[in-house]
Amino acid sequence: MARLNTFEAVVEELDARRSFLVEAGAGAGKTTDLVRALQYLLSHRRTDLEANGRQIACITYTNVAKKKILERISADPLVAVGTIHEFLWSVIQAYPRELWQQILDYNANLSKPEDLTEMAAPPVIEYSDRGRKLSEGRISHDDVIALSLRLVATHPKLIRIITSKYSVIFVDEYQDTSPKTIDLLLNHLAGAGKEPCVIGLFGDSMQKIYRSGVGAVRHDKLTPITKTENYRCSRPVVDVLNKMRPELRQQASGNQQKGEVHLFLNTDVPPGPRRLDAARATLASRDWTLENSKYLLLTHRGIAGTLEYANLLEQYRQLGSHGPDDLMARNEPYIQYLTQIEALCAAYQERDFVELTDLMGQGKRRITRHTDKRIISKAIRELDTVRATGTIGDVLDLMAGSPLLAVPGTVKDRERRRTAADLDERHKRQADFSNNIRGVSYREVISVTRFIDELTPFSTQHGVKGDEFENVVVVIDDSVWTMYNIGKMLAGTDKPERTERSRNLFYVCCSRARRGLAVVFINDLPDGAEATARDWFASGAVHP
Repeated sequence: MARLNTFEAVVEELDARRSFLVEAGAGAGKTTDLVRALQYLLSHRRTDLEANGRQIACITYTNVAKKKILERISADPLVAVGTIHEFLWSVIQAYPRELWQQILDYNANLSKPEDLTEMAAPPVIEYSDRGRKLSEGRISHDDVIALSLRLVATHPKLIRIITSKYSVIFVDEYQDTSPKTIDLLLNHLAGAGKEPCVIGLFGDSMQKIYRSGVGAVRHDKLTPITKTENYRCSRPVVDVLNKMRPELRQQASGNQQKGEVHLFLNTDVPPGPRRLDAARATLASRDWTLENSKYLLLTHRGIAGTLEYANLLEQYRQLGSHGPDDLMARNEPYIQYLTQIEALCAAYQERDFVELTDLMGQGKRRITRHTDKRIISKAIRELDTVRATGTIGDVLDLMAGSPLLAVPGTVKDRERRRTAADLDERHKRQADFSNNIRGVSYREVISVTRFIDELTPFSTQHGVKGDEFENVVVVIDDSVWTMYNIGKMLAGTDKPERTERSRNLFYVCCSRARRGLAVVFINDLPDGAEATARDWFASGAVHP
């Protein structure tokens, strides 16, 4: 009998109502198989699902993945697509009394429990992505996961309710799922119910790069299905991936067969940014441009230095643990206003007067007469001069008296408080932030805005999982990392846990390349690492 392809193997398990795990390397089309499996179920079980008021659950790791899957199944209402937190919260929020009892027990075991003894009545419980405050009924990402497992483990009736509603539960990128969620799915839901609930895990254990993820999963209830095709990467890139991961050898199966691979050691150049400059010069001679290449660094801090917004990022780090995320998501009043200013300037420079009029309509002035255009042109020219040479404070001061965008009330409040006395700790930290950010060069706002708007070729390596690019340049600087060390991983001299994290991240980065892959080491490799690096990149060119 011929070997079943991945989709056929999945269908065989679904028809037999057995749970399964699809393990597939990068570029294998895992999500395509997941979508095809959903379409198969909708085609063959629609009548049964509708008659019994049941659904298929599809759990994703990110909202981006959620959106893609919804688009590909035309948002069919018989499939509940959501992130793991959305799915679990939808399950437990209907049982507030039982949930509150679990919260009390859960709180008692926390390292810093809250005092909940004086509460007259349980609060309304809500799930928030901004942290835990149990006394106000607010539970966090991690709390939702932990409390869901506790509820299911102590209330068997809840298992029957879940499995009667969801006959099949798929998990995309299973390797990034919490071990507690995998415990809930496999040890409590898989096989439970009148019609055994089927759990289908799709992912790649080698692409686990988040510490909270479960990684590889092996379980008696799971039928393993392995997929070896790589439809993304060229043959030379696949050869590198197979050296990294000999236990799952892939075949280059896509249209992009030709490609090139480069390993840059550049030991004749002093360690540091000049080694990257040398590599870029070599690649430019081979027609690698900023338009057709993506440069991957590990952290926003690394990119901030490259793109010159390191001081701005540091101020947001000082603001609090959510500060960098608020900067990148434009969730903080200063960056919201400053990026509006950048949008105004961009519209003017591009002569996009429709957008300019729209932005101006949100502020102080509407463009109705020719004199308005002259006033606005003069104001923007003045603004451009300060943007190029001044600080954020200089721009804020100019805008306070400018006929352009009005300063929002939230920014005005922060500006007033920065010189106030007798502030509490939270407002004092905010005032320090307001004062410090004013001294940062405004050019850093221009740089970070370009990065957020994806106008640069640079990305963080965590941020590209699932993406692909024609050419990829992976920049390795182990001196700025603590959780990863690619050099020691290659030398085989690091701790097992960090070695695994480093290899996984390196694999994820290299496997984003469709045609060309280049790896650039900014610093000298440790003893024993170069031999492994040369072996892995034997399919390409090594620049010693």
